[in-house]
Amino acid sequence: MDIGRELHQIRARLERVERSARLSHASLDGTAITVKDGTGTVRGAIGMQPDGTLGLIAVDGPPPGAPTDPVVTPSIGGLRVVWDGALADGSALPADFAHIAVHVSTSSGFTPSAATFVGTITASGDGGMLPVTPLPYEPHYVVLIAVNSSGIPGPASAETAATPLQVEGPDLVAGSVTAGHLQAGSVTAEKLEAILQLASRIVAGDPSGARVELNEDGLRVYNGADVLVIQFNAADGSAVFSGNITGSDISGSTVTGGLIQTAASGERITINEGDDNKIFIYDAAGVGVASLTPGGIGLVGPLGNAMAISPATTIPSIRWFNIAGTKVAKVQASEVASQAVRIETISSRFTSGANTDWIWHQVMGEDAAYIERMRDDGLFSTYMGGALYLLPTYARLTNNNTADPTLISRLTLGAAFAYFENRLEVLAPASANSALYVQAVTAHTGNLLRLYRDGDKLTVDKDGNTVAAGSISAANEDQGTVNAVMTAVSSVDVTVTFNKTFPTTPRVTVSLRGNPTLPAGSSALIARPFNITTTGCTIRVSDVGGVARTLTHAVDWIARST
Repeated sequence: MDIGRELHQIRARLERVERSARLSHASLDGTAITVKDGTGTVRGAIGMQPDGTLGLIAVDGPPPGAPTDPVVTPSIGGLRVVWDGALADGSALPADFAHIAVHVSTSSGFTPSAATFVGTITASGDGGMLPVTPLPYEPHYVVLIAVNSSGIPGPASAETAATPLQVEGPDLVAGSVTAGHLQAGSVTAEKLEAILQLASRIVAGDPSGARVELNEDGLRVYNGADVLVIQFNAADGSAVFSGNITGSDISGSTVTGGLIQTAASGERITINEGDDNKIFIYDAAGVGVASLTPGGIGLVGPLGNAMAISPATTIPSIRWFNIAGTKVAKVQASEVASQAVRIETISSRFTSGANTDWIWHQVMGEDAAYIERMRDDGLFSTYMGGALYLLPTYARLTNNNTADPTLISRLTLGAAFAYFENRLEVLAPASANSALYVQAVTAHTGNLLRLYRDGDKLTVDKDGNTVAAGSISAANEDQGTVNAVMTAVSSVDVTVTFNKTFPTTPRVTVSLRGNPTLPAGSSALIARPFNITTTGCTIRVSDVGGVARTLTHAVDWIARST
């Protein structure tokens, strides 16, 4: 490796990085950069703000400087306060400038406080004007204070003094100016200022009865009983109605309190009916068909059947009701300790036998599911009929019977095996196919069939070799073994009872098992059947030479019908 060349390449790349624009390909995705001062105190945020806007928001910035002196002009019953939008020292307004607080007092050199605050001038750059009314007819002193967006005020401006104007003679009162005092055409638009400032109120109607009143608080409407029925508030732009609003559109506003409905009767939608914080929907007959309440949603079909969605209960559920309202089925959800949510389906109750509270119950939970037929008697411990259980390690089809467990049957499917509990019958229909068929792959080495009861009774290995603990008989055949006991006799008769009844008299063959030990010079033993019937026979074992014997010898017999 050429170390010199490597160092040269690294130096060239570093110079390109240093010459390139910083963050030329960077972005802020839905967030903001926090700006802190040298002490670690947060001073602002650049980027996406909490209200969804973009920009720079200053936090706890330094107090703004003192504003320029206010320009105060007397008006009738008040003052007009004007600010030119600049600071006294000529510096620029800070980026976090919010507004100018206007303070007025009748004492010179006063300290601005909440008691002297009369309003704000929010315009920046070009300044603004604030009318202050009503004021008594005496000297007033006005100062301005700049406030930043963090609510931190700066120093006050210098005072400016002015005295509100008073018309010649006494103040106007209600009824003091009548139509006779005004000359026709004497009040025209050009005679009025662009801003008409009033120190009292304007009343249209009876001052103590039905009227519309305009004053510094806003617009008020009173009925004939001098009760306030409509009000528009100048302070916050809110409105209050105590009557009905008919045939109007309301856009971009908040309606608080009262009843909202699309019609007074019949098919309609109501909100907050009876001050109950609910929404109801009525059909053409005026019958409630749907509701939205803090507890959930209710719906009624055209035939009377209903459903309810209840998310606010301990176990949230969806319920379905029959037309009579006497039966209900539901799906409900519950959270287990691991925070997993399981779904439970419960049918409506039905009658079976002497019990009227049977249900079908289905659960899909955390890595397990089952469906079963059970009694909804509060104990939930009586099961009867089919059931299905699904778990990670097995699936089980069960016929339950809590009353008699001996009648329970189960088919379980596990990993690479299946087993059945209780009796198994194969009732095959007429067919050319096998009623019971077992097929194993070539590599299989175990038995093809194994019958077990306290030990193997019958096995068939992979090659078809069959081992039976008992005898195996054909349909027309029976077989067995009896012992012939001879005690100092030359012959003995042994009675044999067949294991089945033959339709006709069978043919019986017998044979002595093995060779009995006989005395020297003795003759042989023979066995033959006689008295053969469809249910049994007699086997006689005798010495051919008539020699008396004392011994026990096994005799095998086979009976076959033709």
